[in-house]
Amino acid sequence: MKSISLWVAGSLIVLAARSWAEPAPDPAAFARATAHPEVAGNIRVAAMIPAGISTRDACMGLRSIGECSAALHASQNLSISFAELRDRMMGGESLGAAIHAMKPRVDSLREVRRAEQQARDDLRPPG
Repeated sequence: MKSISLWVAGSLIVLAARSWAEPAPDPAAFARATAHPEVAGNIRVAAMIPAGISTRDACMGLRSIGECSAALHASQNLSISFAELRDRMMGGESLGAAIHAMKPRVDSLREVRRAEQQARDDLRPPG
């Protein structure tokens, strides 16, 4: 069996190669899940990060992992661009104001509450 070596966040990760019949591991998804230490420890948050954005880039510029998680949930709940939502928030808009600007017909206060509750649930320790 062959092995694949990857450098992720300054650490060498060695993955065993799978047989041709099994799906190959997705190194990009693994890198997204391990690039930001707070997100790497929370699989639920890391799984929501859109393809093509590292966890470091996804949460950079936002005040906390909770704010990042709420933005990710709002993006998924409303089918809006996470990158645009994050950019608006980094520009000084609140999550509610950013949602209203992007989807004016939704109840932005209700959507903020929903996303923030989902973020709290994600960040709650198991057990």
